[in-house]
Amino acid sequence: MAGPRKLSLKPRGDRSAPAPSAPPWPILIVDDDEQVLEMTRVILRDLSYQGRPFKCVEATSAAEAAAILDLQPEIPVALLDVVMETPDAGLRLVRHIREEQGNHRIRIILRTGQPGDAPERDVVLAYDINDYKSKAELTAQKMFTALVGALRAWSDITTIERLNAELSAFNASLERKVEDRTAELRESNEALARSKTRAETALLRETEAKGQLRQFLSMVSHEFRTPLAIIDSSAQMLRIRVEKSDPGGVARLDTIRGGVQRLLGLIDTCLADEQLDSGRIVLHEKSFDIGPMIEVTLSHYRVAAPTHRYRAECAPGLAVWGDPGMVALVINNLVGNAVKYSPAGSDVTVAAARDGGDVSIAVSDQGMGIPADDLPNIFERFHRAANSKGIPGSGIGLHMVRQIVEMHGGSVAVESRLRAGSRFTVRLRPSPGPGAEGIDPVQDGLSAPAPDDTVDDLGEGNR
Repeated sequence: MAGPRKLSLKPRGDRSAPAPSAPPWPILIVDDDEQVLEMTRVILRDLSYQGRPFKCVEATSAAEAAAILDLQPEIPVALLDVVMETPDAGLRLVRHIREEQGNHRIRIILRTGQPGDAPERDVVLAYDINDYKSKAELTAQKMFTALVGALRAWSDITTIERLNAELSAFNASLERKVEDRTAELRESNEALARSKTRAETALLRETEAKGQLRQFLSMVSHEFRTPLAIIDSSAQMLRIRVEKSDPGGVARLDTIRGGVQRLLGLIDTCLADEQLDSGRIVLHEKSFDIGPMIEVTLSHYRVAAPTHRYRAECAPGLAVWGDPGMVALVINNLVGNAVKYSPAGSDVTVAAARDGGDVSIAVSDQGMGIPADDLPNIFERFHRAANSKGIPGSGIGLHMVRQIVEMHGGSVAVESRLRAGSRFTVRLRPSPGPGAEGIDPVQDGLSAPAPDDTVDDLGEGNR
């Protein structure tokens, strides 16, 4: 006859292989009957859940069970008898666990041998228990089912508490980050406010400085012109006297007059640049033919600087919309630069043509060119190219050119190669009308200067 089979209850869904290193499930068995304790040990000995066996933690009284839970609050399930040292010792222990120990995770399965002393309906409603079993009907299968259900509930509760704790920690971390970010933003706002204050102060000082500069330029223009005119007149008179008696002194007197004219030109240029920068110049735009304006400018240079060859390439009737006086100043500055920075005998060419929706005016020379490092800054005020040392100039002319062109809604660009020459291209708006409205350059203040004017009077190069 075969011996009795060993009881091994394992749920069909639990297909995980036993993990020898996994700790057993601790189950608190609270009962004052040694036979009940022994029977529970035998039943749980051969059972497992999720590859983990069961471990019995035994207590024979409610006081002993409370002490165990103080030390091991992580026990997931308790099988609790009702009648022990007192008829309601188990029920009192339930209240102690839930209220005094504050342990709401542990699943409590109440089992009693005397259901009449503790009716199920009354106990379930009055006490925070999770299951109620009669010892008489608690078979091995039912005990296993009850334990698995309790362990699943305990796992869910533990997971929820862990996730809540992580969420609380994350929220706290997020709040700290928000506080830190808020503090950073507050500091940034304060820094921006300080920067704004400094910028406003700097702007106010710059405005005051510009006002003082205008006053200074006005004073210089007024105070310097009279003595410079006296010097120039005296030089002219001396020149007449020494032409016959001391021909060698004529060149020195011409040098004096040239210096006077350069100084007067520099004063005029500074005043014009300041007026452009402050926006006090109002454009008087109209339609005019650019060709005659170019010819007037080149005619002057043929007299003032006959050492160069001048050529104009312009389509007839090419009308431009702008302020004739300002556009003439642009062409005059660019041609003056071309003469100043190119050798004698070389060509200076001014070409004007329609280019898409614009009119382009290009001034080309065969001079020294501009270093590549200087090209990005060549239109900045007071900037002069590295290879322009020894050549008179203030570094204002090209800055004025850009200001005037941009006031007209146009653009100016430069192409240059060292020792090969430069090409400055101005793009302006064409006349909006159906045809060009030709004007008389002389009537618009564009007549050629007197032949004895020097080139430096006409253009202040930046290079």
